[in-house]
Amino acid sequence: MNEHRSTPSPTSGAAHRRSCGSRARRGRGGKPPRLWAGLAAGVVLLLAGGLVLKEHADPSPGSVDATDAAGRSSAPSERPASGKVVETGEATEDEAEAGKEQEQKKKEGSPDAGSIPSSGPGTFATAGGGGDRVGGSGRTLTYVVQVEDGIGIPARDVATEVERILADERGWTADGEVGFRRVSGGTSDFRVRLATAETVDDICGQYGLDTGGEVNCNVGQDVMVNLKRWLLATQYYVDDVTSYRALIVNHEVGHFLGHGHEGCPGPGRPAPVMMQQIKGLHGCRTNVWPYDTEGRPVTGPAVG
Repeated sequence: MNEHRSTPSPTSGAAHRRSCGSRARRGRGGKPPRLWAGLAAGVVLLLAGGLVLKEHADPSPGSVDATDAAGRSSAPSERPASGKVVETGEATEDEAEAGKEQEQKKKEGSPDAGSIPSSGPGTFATAGGGGDRVGGSGRTLTYVVQVEDGIGIPARDVATEVERILADERGWTADGEVGFRRVSGGTSDFRVRLATAETVDDICGQYGLDTGGEVNCNVGQDVMVNLKRWLLATQYYVDDVTSYRALIVNHEVGHFLGHGHEGCPGPGRPAPVMMQQIKGLHGCRTNVWPYDTEGRPVTGPAVG
């Protein structure tokens, strides 16, 4: 346009239009050098703009979308913020299922080991009322059920469970020589006492037994039940705490009746109730009753 303005135009507008037309016609045959330079500059600018746009569109080598050194694409969905590569949805589903199981256990009241008190005042509440005599025509042993104060478990609930255990046909009454009856006062032959670990240690320790804050004992007329074992059982009964409670009562009442410790009678056979199952099963199967359903005693070799 500057070149156009530098040319004198004393003619009319028509002559001006012809001049512009003449330049247009020459453009078909051969472009002037300056026009070629302008077009080339435009092309360069367009190419440069495309490169800039591409650079902004493509991620940098350090982003999660980049291709790694091995040529593998790393899509964002495959690399969570934690850095763990999730190839399928299985891990996430398993974690969700585990979470549901934990929530279910909480709803069912499964206790946390850290929430169980380890010590108490050493005083006890006795379950009221009494029960009917259970067992054969032999001698009748009376007992009371007591729960240490402050542990949050009603004595009546424990008494109901102990009564059920001692009345079971697979229990000590199966020999027909002994029966049991729960009382709530007066004199009794023995006491079933649920207490904290420290209290159990104190009472058992008075007779020279070391329960180590973990196990139960029978000393004198006391059947001492460790609160931790009552609520958590052991590794072999973690999914069946109710059965383990029967093992506690039957084992310690068995001591009161004069039975000593026994070992595993053989691989695959039921463990005797007088076996110290908390220390291992040694090839035996779990069992919490002194007799089987046929009335036969479940025994093993004596252990000194």
